[in-house]
Amino acid sequence: MRPAIFRFLQPLWRLYDAVTPKRADHWAFATHHLHTGRFIENQRAMFECVKADPTIRKIIFYRGVPEDFQIEHAVNFEIVEHGTLRGLSLLARCKVVFLTHSISMDFSLRWGAKAFAVLKLSMRERVVVNLWHGIPLKRLLYAANEGTHQHTERVAYRHEERRGYAGLLASSDVDSYAMGAMFYPLNYRQVWLTGLPRNDFLSQEVSQLPRYIRDSIERIRALQRGRRLVVYAPTYRQTAVSANARYYQFAPKEIDALKTVLRRHGAVLGYRPHYFKNSTEYFNLDQFLDGDELIDLSQAAVPEFSAVARECDVLVTDYSSVYIETLYLGKPAVCFAYDLENYRTEQDGLLYDMDLAFPGPVCQDFDSVLQALDDLLGARAPAVDGRMATAQKLFFTHRDHSNAQRVRDRVLHSLENSK
Repeated sequence: MRPAIFRFLQPLWRLYDAVTPKRADHWAFATHHLHTGRFIENQRAMFECVKADPTIRKIIFYRGVPEDFQIEHAVNFEIVEHGTLRGLSLLARCKVVFLTHSISMDFSLRWGAKAFAVLKLSMRERVVVNLWHGIPLKRLLYAANEGTHQHTERVAYRHEERRGYAGLLASSDVDSYAMGAMFYPLNYRQVWLTGLPRNDFLSQEVSQLPRYIRDSIERIRALQRGRRLVVYAPTYRQTAVSANARYYQFAPKEIDALKTVLRRHGAVLGYRPHYFKNSTEYFNLDQFLDGDELIDLSQAAVPEFSAVARECDVLVTDYSSVYIETLYLGKPAVCFAYDLENYRTEQDGLLYDMDLAFPGPVCQDFDSVLQALDDLLGARAPAVDGRMATAQKLFFTHRDHSNAQRVRDRVLHSLENSK
């Protein structure tokens, strides 16, 4: 189905979706909106929670070439290509729909690298739950700085659809206030304080994890070869919004200095960049990867960050929410905020004061990062235990592996109330 054809058929889809009876036992899941071969994180954690329930018809929608999602011990499920007649027919019947980002992104129809069309869903008879994909440190959507807000909200339906969510997940009281503000015009009472399902993968026994995460853990350990693991996981920059937004370019002498610190402490560095590369210039650390001291831990190599979080000893990040997962586990982190003022004022912006929300050193130059790493790996770290405890209270009401179960219970409650 091409874009021009879909524009003609969109009204027919809207009518078909509106008149098709919704089945409470049909639950829709979606693969990643860009990397369609990845069925991971919150979506996967919810699937894992209900996969053995024969009363729920679980439908996984993918785009492009079908992949092996390494699903084990599941019953009453189907994997279907999104946008096909079969896929549209099943989606029209699903009363429960799980989102990672939005309907506009997760269930859009895409052609090539950039062409897409929003597949609007009837919300009135559905239980649509936005699982989101992390606990944000940066401002997003309605709460973002003006330039970023206009850029991310350029698809009008993203604003409209939020009114109809049955639930939007949050991890704590403070997080719920932030999510409620960012997802306006959603009503605060639509926010579910359940915790994020993906965090179940942080505390479960390895034997209970999905096979693709178990495989990732084995892959990481093979690359470590008994050494400690430092992970560098930066987020993307709003280069389309701010002319001054930039990606850090590491100099060869900095890489040499980094390797010296790693060798001193018997450590290896894993590089995990954000999947969204929105500029021809990106972090250049991948040019220095050697498979030995600097290793590839990108999404292509390790799909799920929980595997990385479980194995890492020290995390280096910036404004990415990945540090929330190491915080969940009580592991140290360093913030490399080389562009802090620009990010705060011209890009997304920050929801919290970094000294309050980030439980480790906030460094604005490479030398400070290197010193912080040397201290942390050498057990000469500054006292951050109190800050870590404060940050954990800030972001987590629950620190267990029952987050997905709480979401499931809320979905069932919503279905019961909708009768």
